[in-house]
Amino acid sequence: MLRLLWILCLAPLFLACGSNIENGYVNRLSFVQGDSIEVYLNGKSQIEDGEVDIHDINGHTVASFSTPLFPQAMQAQKPYEQGFGYRKTATIPVPEVKSGIYLIDNRIPFLVRPNKPYDILILYESNTQNAYSNKGGKSLYAFNSSDKQAAPIVSFHRPLSLPFFSAQFYRWINTVEEYNIGYLCDQDMEDYANLASAKLLIIPGHSEYWTRTARKNFDRFIAEGNNALILSGNTMWWQVRYNAEGNQLICYKNQENDPITDPLLKTITWVETSLDYPVLKSIGVDYANGGFGREKDNGWNGYKIVNPSSPLLHGSGLDQNAILPLPTDEGDGTLLQFSADSTEVALQNKAQFHRYELIGYDLLSGHRPTANMAWVVLQHTPTSGVIVNTSSTDWCSKTGMKGESSATIQQLIKNMIDLLLKTDKNAAFTKP
Repeated sequence: MLRLLWILCLAPLFLACGSNIENGYVNRLSFVQGDSIEVYLNGKSQIEDGEVDIHDINGHTVASFSTPLFPQAMQAQKPYEQGFGYRKTATIPVPEVKSGIYLIDNRIPFLVRPNKPYDILILYESNTQNAYSNKGGKSLYAFNSSDKQAAPIVSFHRPLSLPFFSAQFYRWINTVEEYNIGYLCDQDMEDYANLASAKLLIIPGHSEYWTRTARKNFDRFIAEGNNALILSGNTMWWQVRYNAEGNQLICYKNQENDPITDPLLKTITWVETSLDYPVLKSIGVDYANGGFGREKDNGWNGYKIVNPSSPLLHGSGLDQNAILPLPTDEGDGTLLQFSADSTEVALQNKAQFHRYELIGYDLLSGHRPTANMAWVVLQHTPTSGVIVNTSSTDWCSKTGMKGESSATIQQLIKNMIDLLLKTDKNAAFTKP
């Protein structure tokens, strides 16, 4: 949802000191070994043979290439929709590196996808990053668009920075050596083959914009016995589509304006009954029951623990009614039922799932008086995979990864990963 905090994500998170590159982009976001990357760079001045470095997410140089550099201007009439139209400056091979997030000149991101089976896949929220970016004049939001008029279509062929709510997590997890991790972006979710060999999918940050195909592939992944760790808030809020070439993100946010005739593909919120695909049934929470965490509310700017016996909390020292501080921009909630004196809380819709546990919760300012942020673990059927959902945009932001609770947050992430990698589907649930 619209938050002024997203203004921060419009500036590059890395600034290359002394660089002769103003900005740039690549032809698509994710690649595998053997692919070629088309690079479109806007130089600050003309250089016949410029040396350009490629860095990993932690700023280490992993490769370099030579290319002419020269100033470029946006060519399209609607650059936010049609792309910047830069001339191609280089075509380079994918560097021989492990699957991960890399940056040309420490500012232009691309992903290297796995070329072998990986235990863990991390989803890079490319759709949400594009949705909020106003490069070229407009985003999918009015607050940062020219004339305060949002665009219904935005291009991936424009400069896009790292996602604000997950960049710190990407840097941290890249230093954790005990896990076998691969990366994919939102568009890679269109092909189930990109998921099929993994045991665990991690969704960090703010994964707000999903296609119907991506959601179906996520549900299939879980139904086939694989697990998911959702460290994201405001997850799966808008349905989106891509154009035929895959270089535009489409979201009209209004049924009447959207020209597509199929009512199931209208680019509106998933909570709308006309889409017939409620998010809460997929991931245990949704934004309709959630809200904003940095506004006036009756909560604690963190989670009140209600299930201290949960194995997810092992070694955390979090007891009954303890508060895990985590100021949150946005959070997803569920249907909670409180005792008459509000001292006890329970999940109201447990019957929807085979197993469904509440670990902790916060009270938010939102669409409903009962707006909350719920940390849950669930299983749809006895044979399906397990989903742990923390429901916060800020587990993976600087607030979570570098803030007051950073050591606990990092340990809890490792706990959740370790439990979800086990073959025992009971491992993440509280023992009876």
